[in-house]
Amino acid sequence: MGIFDFLKQNINTEPSDQRTAECPYCKKQLKKIPGAKTKCPHCGEMMFVRTTTKNVRLVITKQDADKIDEEWRIENGTQDIFLQEQKEFQNEKIRLRNKFNGKEPTDNDVHWGLYNKDLIRHAKNGDWGFYRCTRFDMAEQLRKEGKWKMSLKTFLEVCYLDLNGPTNGNAQKDKDLLKEFPPFVPENGGLYYTAVIKKIIAKTDFTKEHLKEIFISGSYKLQKTLSLPLSPEEAWIHIESELY
Repeated sequence: MGIFDFLKQNINTEPSDQRTAECPYCKKQLKKIPGAKTKCPHCGEMMFVRTTTKNVRLVITKQDADKIDEEWRIENGTQDIFLQEQKEFQNEKIRLRNKFNGKEPTDNDVHWGLYNKDLIRHAKNGDWGFYRCTRFDMAEQLRKEGKWKMSLKTFLEVCYLDLNGPTNGNAQKDKDLLKEFPPFVPENGGLYYTAVIKKIIAKTDFTKEHLKEIFISGSYKLQKTLSLPLSPEEAWIHIESELY
């Protein structure tokens, strides 16, 4: 049965809730039934909540959660992509371990290495929309790590790219096609995630003047490298009106 047949069969069908207030590891009673991933107060193991492909909701172990996640990937046809991503992750981990003289890299180190490889590939292919998305992922990782200033600088770069309206597939376009469908189309650009940026600003000591200086100087480098049509000064007017 394909994913669309499965969805049609199960649409508007509530899961059969078979969760219990019991740890799937130590079997001790819990004060309440877990509604999401949480740690058992008795044995300290992480408990997971999943809905199976048979539409049954359970509280389970990490091993069982991974198995159900795999069943869903097989069901919706994304298992091969997942396995390829896992292979790339492990290869990058090995590369970094060698680079670090045997020291084990963190998952964040590995993700950062993969992001940088993605940036090179997207730039080579002229996929500036994908390039922008990777820079967004990098900004998000920095935010999750609590590196507020670096995250903010990266998010501002994403804003500048967004306002320039990045497109993909430009390496495959000839000169005439590039004139008709250029790499960047500011008319199609916009600002997103400014609410997140406001929260990050609140965690830094950046004044509006300092933020403008950081944005303008960083954007000039990007404009020169990518030949962006919208000037940093024009872009800042839009950003300032959204943030302040």
